[in-house]
Amino acid sequence: MIELPDGVVPNYVKPTLIDFGGVLRPPLGGPIQRINRLGNRYRVDVGLPPIENHDLGRVVVSRLLRAKTEGLRIEWQLVGVDQGSPGFPVVDGPDQAGAAIQLKGIRTGYGASEGYWLSIESGGQHYLYCTTAPAKEDGSGGIELGLVPHLRVSPGDEDAVHLQKPMIEGLVVGDEWSWDYSLEHHVGIQFSIEEAA
Repeated sequence: MIELPDGVVPNYVKPTLIDFGGVLRPPLGGPIQRINRLGNRYRVDVGLPPIENHDLGRVVVSRLLRAKTEGLRIEWQLVGVDQGSPGFPVVDGPDQAGAAIQLKGIRTGYGASEGYWLSIESGGQHYLYCTTAPAKEDGSGGIELGLVPHLRVSPGDEDAVHLQKPMIEGLVVGDEWSWDYSLEHHVGIQFSIEEAA
């Protein structure tokens, strides 16, 4: 899994939910129906500030070229939201599925708000989720978080959970990928990452 060099931080992000469900519209009128399917995931369009090509820019381009086939992991941008210090959260128990996750290792008194982001690192891969309701540590280091989308894999007991620095990981998508150079010898870079699973 490719990672960008330290200090390379987006100045633009546009998150998208990839939805595998759909809406059925009767051809002769009547109520519409929502059909939910498992597997929803996220994509993010990323723009980087101008980077000097002679040093860092060429390295970033090289890594993104490799990421088309090897995958890329970057920090999910919290955009000014402080999600606090949760302690050392891990998955509490195997065989979890559905729209919630039970965690342990939470700092006493920690509370998660609706709209917090986290990634669950399972089998060396990060899966990105958003919380659906406020939740508070239960007095014994546990917390249950509602998630959107549903869990895509059943994480293992004690798999790491990243609330302070969630990550998105996937492939750099698109049939082609390009970058540009300015007369000031800066490289302009934009790309999209879509979670592969």
